[in-house]
This record gives sequence, C-alpha cells and structure tokens, in this order.
Amino acid sequence: MKTGLRIFATVIVALLLDGLTKAWAEQALTTPIPILGQTFRLTLGYNTGVAFGLFANGGAFPLIVTGVIIVGLVIWLVRELRRGEFPAATHLPIGMILGGAVANFADRLSNGRVTDFLDFGLGSARWPTFNLADSFIIVGAAILLWTMMSIKPLDQEQQA
Repeated sequence: MKTGLRIFATVIVALLLDGLTKAWAEQALTTPIPILGQTFRLTLGYNTGVAFGLFANGGAFPLIVTGVIIVGLVIWLVRELRRGEFPAATHLPIGMILGGAVANFADRLSNGRVTDFLDFGLGSARWPTFNLADSFIIVGAAILLWTMMSIKPLDQEQQA
C-alpha cells in the first residue's frame, strides 16, 4: 500500500472510532460510569476550548487555530510525500495525529464544542476529561517522536 494511502486509512479509522465513541457517549452517559473505581470512569463532558480547556469559551478562535494547524500539517505532509523520502515507520503516527485533529475539528465545527468522556484521576484530583481523538494525537505524537529519535540520519548509515 502506498504511503499516502496508509496515512489516509489511519485518518479514516481514527475519525470513525472517535465519531462512534462520541455518539455513544452522548447517548449512554447520563451519569459517570466507574470502570476502575474512581480512578478511571466514563463521564460525559464538553470542551469549548482546545487542549485541556485552554481558550474555553473562545468563540471561533479554537476552530480557526485548529483549522490552521490541520491545513499546515496537510501541506507539510503532501510536500513530504512528493519528495518521496518519507520513513515508513511514521505512517501510523502521522495518520493518528491528523485523524485526531480532524475528528476534534469536525466535532467542534458541528456544535462549537468537543465531546469528552474519558475521565482519569484520584478523588478530586482529576485529569481534564478527554476523548479518543485527543488520545490519537498524544499517542501519535509520542510514537512519532520515538520513531524519529530511533531513525539514523542518512549520513550516519553511510558511515557505518
């Protein structure tokens, strides 16, 4: 499968999984559901801001910022794909990052907020509630960072 197709497939999977879980959460979560006691529970919430509630109630600003970031990422991706020097190990994490970003953008575009439902914490010390799209972005970025740190530059490979 070609590089662009692999990335596109990952984006589609991320969009579908995030969209389905958000729709389920909005229908099913009337009260928090404990999964691992109070450490991990499913709790319906909404975020009008960006990561961790930053710029909450910021109107169109979060939508514009995320839209610009997505467009920038797509432009960079297309340029890199055209150059043909795209490491195969980066297909999955880049697709995860882009898929998560587009999923949250689509959710925010439809009603001005993002649906969150994954709730971690201890007692009153809770991490901000998040969703699968957020997870795809964070995990994708971590995998991408680890992958890029693991790949030897071409000049090092030639010297070895």
